[in-house]
Amino acid sequence: MRTGPRHSVSKKLSHEAIIATFVGLIVAISVWEGQLLGLLVILTVGLLGGLLSKRIGFNTGVQFVGYYTAVLTVPALLKLIGG
Repeated sequence: MRTGPRHSVSKKLSHEAIIATFVGLIVAISVWEGQLLGLLVILTVGLLGGLLSKRIGFNTGVQFVGYYTAVLTVPALLKLIGG
């Protein structure tokens, strides 16, 4: 067993590399699931969320809950309206 200083992977990876990995994953999943329209939706939601957060001060946690529940409520509301 090693007794020297502990080195974690997060200390050796740059902040930019971690962000780029997550961005790449999000882009890959959005294109896989929705082709170009999926990518446009992800970009729109991201830009709108960033605008709400930076300009208006809308909490990102509240935004997350709104996006999470919209997946369930919007189809139900459309079904009620559409008959």
